[in-house]
Amino acid sequence: MNYLPTSLIFLGYSVLTFIYVIKNRKEKIETHLFLNEIIIAILFLIAGFLFPFMFQANSLHLPLDSLNFLWFLTSLIFLIEISVWITTLLYNTIISKKNPEIMAERDYNDYCTKVKNRWVDDFKSEFGRKFLHLFTTFIILFFWSLGTILDNLGILNQWNLDNYSFSHWLIITIGLGFVIMFQVADLARLNKFYMLPNWAKRWFLSMRPEELNTFVASTPMVLSLIPFIFAPFPILASVALITTGADAAACLIGKKYGTHSLKKDSNKTIEGFITGGVSTFLIVLIVMNIYQTWISVSFVKIFFMAIGSAVLFLLVDFFANHVSDNILNPILTGFGMWLILLL
Repeated sequence: MNYLPTSLIFLGYSVLTFIYVIKNRKEKIETHLFLNEIIIAILFLIAGFLFPFMFQANSLHLPLDSLNFLWFLTSLIFLIEISVWITTLLYNTIISKKNPEIMAERDYNDYCTKVKNRWVDDFKSEFGRKFLHLFTTFIILFFWSLGTILDNLGILNQWNLDNYSFSHWLIITIGLGFVIMFQVADLARLNKFYMLPNWAKRWFLSMRPEELNTFVASTPMVLSLIPFIFAPFPILASVALITTGADAAACLIGKKYGTHSLKKDSNKTIEGFITGGVSTFLIVLIVMNIYQTWISVSFVKIFFMAIGSAVLFLLVDFFANHVSDNILNPILTGFGMWLILLL
C-alpha cells in the first residue's frame, strides 16, 4: 500500500483539474481549450490508476520488499513536495490578504500583460524553449544509461533490482515530481494568482501568450509518456524523442527556412512539416537499432514502425487544431509503434 499516497495525489489532481475545467467550461469552449484540458484531467486519472504497476511493468520478478521500498521512497518525496507547496501557498495567501498593496501587485491581468510584452517569437528564443523540452528526453536516456551501467556492474543485484526497475523508478519519480510541481503552480496561477510565490511566477515568464489561460505544455507532454513505461524501453525513448526532438526540428526549420504555408490560417510551413516527418522516421530507425538489445524485432519491422510513426506525426501536425500535439504525438506514434511490434 506504499503506492497509495502517490496514487491519491494524482487522482486528486484529476478531480481538481476536472472541477476547474467544468467551472470555466463556457470560456474554455469559446477558446477551444475545453477538450484539451479534459484530456489532461483524464491523463492525471490514468496516472493515478497506473502508478502501482509502473515499477514492475518490465521487471516481473521484482521482489515485493524491493517494490514496497521504491513505492515508499517515491511517495515520501512527493508528500514532502506537496507539503512544501501547501505551506508556501498558504503563507502567500495570508500575506496577500493582509496587505492590499501586495494583493494589488499580484494581479493576474498585469502579469499577463508583462508576459505578452516579454514574448519574442524568433529563432533564438524558440531554440531555447525547445531545448528545455528536449531536457525531458535527456533525463530519460541518462537514467536508462545509469541503470544499464549499474546493472552490468552487478550493483543493482545487491538490492534485488534490475535495469528496468531502477531506471524506471528514477525516470518516473523525477517525471511525476516535475508534473506535481507545475500542476500546483498552474492551478494556483489560473485560480488564485496571489498565492504564487515570486520565484514560481518567474517560471511562467517565458511561456507562450496562448498558454496564459490554460496549462503549460510540459505537463501533458510528460503525462502522455506514462503508458509507454509499460512498453519496451526503445519505444519509450522513441516516443520521448519524437515529442521533443522531431517537434523541435519541425518548428525550428520552419521558422528559419519556411517560406510556404502548410495551409490557410496556419503558421506552420511545408518545410517544417516535411522536417518533422523525416525527423520522426530517423528517430525511430536510429533509437530502435541503438537499443535493439531490449527489443526483439527485425529490421523490416523497425522500418515499418518508423514509417508508421512518421505518417502519424504528419497527420497530427496537419489536422490537430484544438488538442495539443504534445498529447497527440506521443500517444498516437507510441501506440502505433507498439501495435506494429505486437503484430
